[in-house]
Amino acid sequence: MKYKSQQVAYWFFALSMLLLSLQIIYGFIMAFAHMGFDNLHEIIPFNTARAVHTNLLVVWLLSGFMGAAYYIIPEEAEHELVNVKLAYIQLITLALVGVVAIVGFHFIIGKVVNS
Repeated sequence: MKYKSQQVAYWFFALSMLLLSLQIIYGFIMAFAHMGFDNLHEIIPFNTARAVHTNLLVVWLLSGFMGAAYYIIPEEAEHELVNVKLAYIQLITLALVGVVAIVGFHFIIGKVVNS
């Protein structure tokens, strides 16, 4: 890497790959439930899995695009980022918002379905 600030992009890409893996897992959960093997239905209802699956798509795409921007912009501008700490704060807040959303889906949608 030519610029130190491009290292931020690695963490955004790592988060994207983690979220993509989770999206694939939730896709398998939904596929097995659709085929009739819904052993996890008591723990993860289908509506919750669908909501989490869709939310993960949005968040990992957003994380990937932000990582690409943090990699390309210093290269094109031939200048370091102004504030690398702010980029890391953005990464942490994106991950926290994603975790809170997933936990919220499991509590709120799961309670509505089980009621």
